[in-house]
Amino acid sequence: MTFAADVREEVAHQPVRRACCRTALLTAAFRGAGSLHLTGKGHVHGELDVGGHAVGRQLLVALRAAGASCEVRAYRPDRLGSGQRVVLVLAEDAATQAVLAATGVVDGAGRPRPALPNDVPGRACCRVSALRGAFAVGGSVSAPGHAPLLEIRTHEQVHAEVLAVCAERLGITLRVRERARWCEVMTRRRESVQDLLTILGAEGSALAIAEDEVVRSARADANRRANFDTANLTRQVAAARRQIAAVEALTADGRLDGLARELRETATLRAENPDLTLAELADIGGVARPTLAARLRRLVREAEEPA
Repeated sequence: MTFAADVREEVAHQPVRRACCRTALLTAAFRGAGSLHLTGKGHVHGELDVGGHAVGRQLLVALRAAGASCEVRAYRPDRLGSGQRVVLVLAEDAATQAVLAATGVVDGAGRPRPALPNDVPGRACCRVSALRGAFAVGGSVSAPGHAPLLEIRTHEQVHAEVLAVCAERLGITLRVRERARWCEVMTRRRESVQDLLTILGAEGSALAIAEDEVVRSARADANRRANFDTANLTRQVAAARRQIAAVEALTADGRLDGLARELRETATLRAENPDLTLAELADIGGVARPTLAARLRRLVREAEEPA
């Protein structure tokens, strides 16, 4: 299973204890993975096509608790690598039609009803259930180690906007995007992904993403430190080579003896200790580090001047 499938299964195992939350869950599921079919004489039956047995079982329990009757079917899509999917086919009896009407999928006369902007649940628990239902049937999230991305697909733009409002009232900002065949709410902010997964009940998945961020941050910090140390060491080696070359040039043409005493002492100190750092040289020579650095620069300039 993919990481996203694991997250959907984790969300699907969250219990639904209130009737209002059950209605919000089923409404979001129908808007994201449901379809209505006319069977003649004004009769309509609904279907929910979902991936994974855990999601199918959660919706089946919710439908039966609400009083609906449905048949369960399983099939495997023709797409390569696709797992088995579950289809819940709702009956056409009055109790099941009443459930469809309660979810707002159909009106009182059994006619399909589009999503409306005021379909936002009033209670916080119902908003969480709506997001759970939408994610269970149409959610996707990138695995730890990848760039953060969470998406929830749905059939209608208005319902995507409803989901965005639900998330916003829970303190999470989701962006609505319209695609060619669906609409979605999404975020690329790692904090928002972790917060939303936690709210949905997928604490294990949120923790896995947080742990990955800690590891990535520690690795990046270690790399920055290593790169800094490497660059610093490279600069020190290059400077030492220039200084030794300057001492050798001044010695070869006899100009070193004509320099001031402190410069001659500095030249001798560097020549006798070619592998030491500036701090180590300053400590051995009993000279302040800035003073020693200035004297070494002076030696390099003297060597670069024409004899």
